[in-house]
Parts: sequence; C-alpha cells; structure tokens
Amino acid sequence: MKRTISALLCAGLIAVTFTACSSADSFSDKENLSKNVERNSDTETTFNYSDGAVSAPTEYNSYSSEGSDGELKLFRNYYKKSFVFAPANTALTLGLLANGAAKQSQTNIVNALSDELVLDSENQCSSYFQSRLKAFSSDGTNTDENGKNSEKAYVKLNQSMFFNDTVDIRKNFLKANADFYGANIFRFVFSDENAVKKVNSVLGENAVTSLDNSNNLFCTSTSDIYDEWLNAYEKDAVADGTFYSESGEKTVKYMTSAENYIHTDKAQGIIKYMRNTPVKFVAIMPNEDTSLESYISSMTYLEYSDMLDSFKITSLTNASVPEFSIKSDGKPTSLKSELENCGLADIFTDSINLSNITLSDDLFVNDISEIQPSVTVNSAGIGGSESVKATVTANTLKSDSKTADSTLKFDRPFIFMLIDNESNIPLYIGTVDF
Repeated sequence: MKRTISALLCAGLIAVTFTACSSADSFSDKENLSKNVERNSDTETTFNYSDGAVSAPTEYNSYSSEGSDGELKLFRNYYKKSFVFAPANTALTLGLLANGAAKQSQTNIVNALSDELVLDSENQCSSYFQSRLKAFSSDGTNTDENGKNSEKAYVKLNQSMFFNDTVDIRKNFLKANADFYGANIFRFVFSDENAVKKVNSVLGENAVTSLDNSNNLFCTSTSDIYDEWLNAYEKDAVADGTFYSESGEKTVKYMTSAENYIHTDKAQGIIKYMRNTPVKFVAIMPNEDTSLESYISSMTYLEYSDMLDSFKITSLTNASVPEFSIKSDGKPTSLKSELENCGLADIFTDSINLSNITLSDDLFVNDISEIQPSVTVNSAGIGGSESVKATVTANTLKSDSKTADSTLKFDRPFIFMLIDNESNIPLYIGTVDF
C-alpha cells in the first residue's frame, strides 16, 4: 500500500512568519527546507516581477484564459449558498505539485491546468502572476515614522508543503519551488507532540486536531485580501433595503454608487476597483428569469470573457450592492470529487508518479481540501482576516462625480469575484444569498 499525501489547499486567513529562534510550537529554520534555497534572479528564466520582469511571458494570455477556465470549472462543481473560495491558490499549488510529478502523472496535472502550455511555461507564468500581485501589494506591515501601520492594503497568496521527516526531498524540486512559486516547504516529525501546534501556527487555531503518521505530505495555501475602494461611497449612500433571498425576504444594507456596467444576454454586473491593490471587485446577477444555480451551471469561460469584454469606461449604472460578510469555520473541506470532475482523478490513484519530489515510490494523493477564506464587503472596502471599518473611511468620502442613466440593484442571489486587473484571473469566487 502506498503512503498517502494529504493536500490541504487552504484559502485562509493567516500569514506565515518565521524567526531564527522559533518556539516548540512553530517551525524551526532547520524544518523550513525552503528557507536557504536561493531563487534564480534571471528574469528571462523566472519572469519574477520583483526582479524586474516587467513584461509577461509570451504564453501569458493562454495561461490567463486557461487558468480562468479551470477555476470556473471548479466553481461550477463546488459552489454553495453564500460561500467563497480561492481557486487561484489551488491552481498555484497544483502547478508546484506538477513539478514533483513525473512522466504521465506530470502531463496529466499540466493538461488539467492548461492544455496549451508545457510545464516550463506554466512555471514562468505562475511566477509572473504571483510575483506581480505581491510587487503591487503591501504585506500589511507598512509602518510610518512612529512605527504604526500607515497603510493596510494587501493581497496575500501563500502556499506551503509539509513533509513527514521520513521523506527525502530532491534538491531540484526545492529549486523549482524557489525559482517559480516561493512556497514554504517544511519537513518535521508528524508524530512529535508539538506537530499539530506547528501546523496550526500556519493554518489557524484548531484547524487540524491530529496528524496521520502514515501520511508523508500535506500541502496548504492561504490567502487574504484587504483594501479600500478606489471610489468610496458617499456618507448617505448606505441605506436599508429588501433582498429577495431563496429563503424569503431579508432586510439588508445597500451601498449605492455609479459603477462600470457589464452584461451578457444572461446576466448583468458591475466592476469596482480597489485603491491600493491590483484587484477589482466584480458582481454578477443572472437575469430575473434565471436562477443562480442555472446560471452558474452555464458559466463557462466564454460567458465569463464575454461579460468582461462588455466593459466600457463610459457605460455606467447606479448600482446598489448589499453589504455582506462570509465567515470561514477554519476547517478543511475536501475538494477531491470536484477536482476529479475537473480532470484530476489520476492524482487520487496509487499509480501517480511523484519521483521528482522524492526517491520513494510509494507516495500518492489521498485528498485535497481547503479552508475557505473570510470576506467582508462594506462601504469602506474589502476585508478578510479582519473587517475594514467603515468609520475609518467616513472622513475621506467624497462625492462621486460619475453619473448614470440606468440602475441595477443586486436584490437577488448573485456571484462576486475578486479579479487580478492585468490577467483577469479570479483570486476569489463566491456567491451571496442571505
């Protein structure tokens, strides 16, 4: 029987920090295998934006469209009432896993991510995508001259892999990670009395209650987004209104402003930009004669691209969007069946070849799961691990100079996304129904 790999793809809330003198409840420098692996700074190889790769790889358009297509497939298989997940982090973790796979197993993972790219191109595009987001975003720790946070705005995408101490790790795999993905890779004793505490120092308190010592590896990805709106809401732009939920009428607070209008023959929506991060908020509501479930089942990449392509800078609508908050329970949720339906069934068989990670031939994937992120959307902006406070922005609100002739009220169940401005790859996808 092959040992199992438990891959926890976690769209979560916690940033990972490490110190030279770690406690018994956190990972030591020795246990962090990625800490001392130097990244290749040659931008023609890695396309790392922070190293000066201001131009995307030539295959980036294919990477963007194929990546978005794969994320939408996962969304169609995964969606629930009032939930959110971070499919971009799932794709990045699968990209790193492809570097550990070999032969047909590697081909299967790469083809599931994109049937137009080879692994080298997938790596370079992933490096550019993630490093550009980080380069244009703070990490939430900027301080002023008094040592206080001067600006809290960030997009955090972090991936981690945890190996049992019994597993040998190939140097080439660690180098590929350093060059293209920058994940934190740990090796430690799963049966150690502090092992669970170490894992939860990354995933969040009480996320994991035990570790199976027969397993060799589990992978995590965490994400967090926090920013204010580029165009803030006016003080009197928030008012109570009725939302027609599937479970009945609900009274909610609506935020109203003139926003860029997008549409297809199936749905209408808006785009609203963030102030400090390269991210835009997109809300999409199916036409009145179409249920949310029916629309999601038909939300292919063609529908998605047609929706975004309808954007015109002069096309505005007075949009009323409800404030909402979706809280994570902090527990892993399996994505196994959803990923199998997306063409990744081979990962979960004992025939998978992970010989580019380890010399061992008895490693395969038992499960892939995620911890859904928390998201709060209010008149101040978007918050994840902590809510943006409307009162903070109230003193800086300015009158919106834009005008619109039409109106659009999101008073029925709708889809929301947080999307990278350049690639249009969704970072978060979710639904709202009170």
